[in-house]
Amino acid sequence: MPTQEQVLRLLETGLDYREAAARLGVPAGQAFLIATGLPADGGDTLTAEEQRRPGMPSSSTQHLVNPAAENPTGKDSVRQWLKQRAAADAQMQSAARRRDAGPGSSQDTDETDEVTDLLTRDHDRVTALLKQLQTIPGRKKGGSPAQMSRRGSIVDMLGAVLAAHEPAEQQHLWPAVRRVLGDGDALADQALEQEREGTRTLTALAGTAPDTEEFDDLAEQLSSRLRRHVAFEDSVFAELRAALSPDERSALGRNLRRARDAAGRRPADRQGTAETDP
Repeated sequence: MPTQEQVLRLLETGLDYREAAARLGVPAGQAFLIATGLPADGGDTLTAEEQRRPGMPSSSTQHLVNPAAENPTGKDSVRQWLKQRAAADAQMQSAARRRDAGPGSSQDTDETDEVTDLLTRDHDRVTALLKQLQTIPGRKKGGSPAQMSRRGSIVDMLGAVLAAHEPAEQQHLWPAVRRVLGDGDALADQALEQEREGTRTLTALAGTAPDTEEFDDLAEQLSSRLRRHVAFEDSVFAELRAALSPDERSALGRNLRRARDAAGRRPADRQGTAETDP
């Protein structure tokens, strides 16, 4: 522990507290405390006597309190340590082997033709997959090869769900929104642009290896865009329920279900949904 004399001697040579603290191997706030006997948080009103203490600067000392934050997970050595720890944890490895990348089963398995209920269940599948994508560590968080591969599989499943969901919406939902809602054109245009953004991100993910940091960045972008899109559509569904009768919503749902099921029978790939214009 440096002494008050050592700190004050360095200050007399023209060094500031940060420089003096670096020489002595202590934080700047601690060097100030040693020299003056006062904390560097600036929280107290100093008396005239305290202001005359040796080592008291003329300006605020708040900047001496908290050193610059450093993210240790950005270092390769820390990432390697995390990987080694994960590989040596038998319980963690066992849990990873048992994890199923597929979404959980729905609590309500009754079929429905009501269009907003039908599409909300698709949203629930997307949300379940996004939660798993967020939970399973990728390269940036020291994920194992098996975990990173599983993240790639989840992205594939998201692409398969959206490959059936979005064309059916484009064929039936958004034309109905344009027809029955006062601001339907603006809502449909906004939704379709969001879908195109998601498609572009899925296409980029399709060409990116799951064991790369680029994949992690794109997966985070996809999650953010899909969550925003789901929330936007849910708000449109509320307006649609108010504008259409139950029979109209059921008829629309039956048409949408047929289109979705037909699209779902076509082979899916890592490219995600087809990018189509309205």
